[in-house]
Amino acid sequence: MVDSYLKFIRYVLDNTQQLPKDIEKMDWAGLFQFCQEQAIVGMIFNEVKWNSDGITLPLEVLLEWLALSEQIKGRNNLLNQQCVELTKMFRNDGFVYCILKGQGNALSYPDPYSRTPGDIDIWVKPKGNGSSVRPDVKRIIEYIKGINPEGRVCYHHIDYGVFNGVEVEVHYRPSFMFNPIHNQRLQKWFIAHSEEQFQNEVELPDGVGKVAIPTPEFNIVFQLSHIYNHVLHEGIGLRQFVDYYYLLKSDVRSQMDDVSSTLKYLGLWKFAGAVMYVMREVFALDEQYMVAPVDERRGKVLLQEIMRGGNFGKYDEANIKADSRIKKNIQRIKRDIRMMQYFPSECLWEPVFRAYHFFWRLRYN
Repeated sequence: MVDSYLKFIRYVLDNTQQLPKDIEKMDWAGLFQFCQEQAIVGMIFNEVKWNSDGITLPLEVLLEWLALSEQIKGRNNLLNQQCVELTKMFRNDGFVYCILKGQGNALSYPDPYSRTPGDIDIWVKPKGNGSSVRPDVKRIIEYIKGINPEGRVCYHHIDYGVFNGVEVEVHYRPSFMFNPIHNQRLQKWFIAHSEEQFQNEVELPDGVGKVAIPTPEFNIVFQLSHIYNHVLHEGIGLRQFVDYYYLLKSDVRSQMDDVSSTLKYLGLWKFAGAVMYVMREVFALDEQYMVAPVDERRGKVLLQEIMRGGNFGKYDEANIKADSRIKKNIQRIKRDIRMMQYFPSECLWEPVFRAYHFFWRLRYN
């Protein structure tokens, strides 16, 4: 049945394709649950709502889907407003900023209110920090701790807590990798391209205000590294791949001087090939938009992981059963072993990074 769900998703993203022939046999309740697990409810419902020829949902499923889609729309509206308010606060307190993922990604969707939102991720840097090769981690953490003394600190962000009803993560690093060489290169790449991101202001829907978001060229690398980290850490769902699909459809690849050499230098090349397999098999993305050759071997494994765990691995039985710190660490080791033959560089370094991270956090918690 999952195959029929994926066929319908492919049609939704590119309805120049024919409606699946077996649509009358669709398990709509099952599709609705699948979309919830993959955090793509609103996007799929838009197609059902506006292109309903040949699509007949049971009334109970239709009403439930409509209600959840309206909640998603309302949540997006709230996050848009709070992004504007949050960024005003950081500007007034002496920081430059950039909203990562989330509401910036939603702008690429045909309906920006249809993307299932999460929290607000904001990348900040003190004004006047220039093009320093190191983020001012201490200053940012001290600032957030002054607001929320209980804020949890990790290598790339600190938990702000709740800002006007919305969870916020404050980043001093957009993302990271476990391999120390690739991570060092990635952090330097982020810093080298940071000023452009902090200055890239766009208007949010319905005139709620402007915020800075990453450029598409930056997102090609950043979002790929973000997906990679989650795949190896806990799992990932289709929502992040839909985000990447719309990014690639903007033909951003043609605007980058040499995306392949950048991805190879940063250790993202093989994973990019796996992601392109998912783009081809699930979304029927045309080859002209791809940033790397399709890697079928790794791509099949990646697709299995998406189907296994859903959004951020929340529906993976192994993750659900890992209800203590010890069990979670054991689960991570098992994941490393399972993924080792496909992505050895990151998997081999993950336990080392975890040990380093333990001592790193002692400095700031």
